Amino acid sequence: MIKENENMIREDENMIIQEEKRIRDRFLGRTPGYPEYPMRQTSAVLIPLLEENGEVRILFEKRASSLHAQPGEICFPGGRFEKGENAVQAAVRETKEELLVGSSQIEILGEMDGVMGPAGAPVWPVVGVLRDYQNTWSGDEVDHTFTVPLDWFREHKPETYVAHVVTQPSEDFPFELIPDGKNYPWHSKKHLVYFYRTEKGVIWGLTGHILASFISRYAGTDIPDYVPVDRTRSCI
Repeated sequence: MIKENENMIREDENMIIQEEKRIRDRFLGRTPGYPEYPMRQTSAVLIPLLEENGEVRILFEKRASSLHAQPGEICFPGGRFEKGENAVQAAVRETKEELLVGSSQIEILGEMDGVMGPAGAPVWPVVGVLRDYQNTWSGDEVDHTFTVPLDWFREHKPETYVAHVVTQPSEDFPFELIPDGKNYPWHSKKHLVYFYRTEKGVIWGLTGHILASFISRYAGTDIPDYVPVDRTRSCI
């Protein structure tokens, strides 16, 4: 009887060892990602730096008014990943397509932390130098481009406003399965929205967030927190 118990214990230990090995094989060395968002929904953008009149400037696009998403808004060049691409490859390809430049004109300086886009899918910003840019762009996607001195953003902090992301269950949500049912105390998520009012236009939303993160990293400062804004002040 004792020997049978010992054999059972040994079998249990072997099963546990096998399960641990199986789990380790599945997870060890795995690169984390966002599995709830297919690759086709993951995007990358390039923060293009260029030299103009003896100073470093950041280039922005104004989106074409014919576009379905965010027409007429200011953004960085970029778009969704294609199969097999990483953030750098996607950012470079999209920049080439939108600004009609060649690969040799883009020098990548580094990558930033990912941020969540408007629909919740991840966006990966890449920082690069754009050389010998001749003010070209694809009219299908871009209305025009413009630049703002890098130093301007060091000297002008963004205006910060608060928005809240709220959970709104669907009509067929199984309220009977959760505590308090329809009275469940859902949490809302505080979301800071950054605005830069420049002479060339207002930079805000995802582009404003990426820009504020880039400037804080570049300048070695914390990303700005919420500060009530004097709405009567001038644009710049």
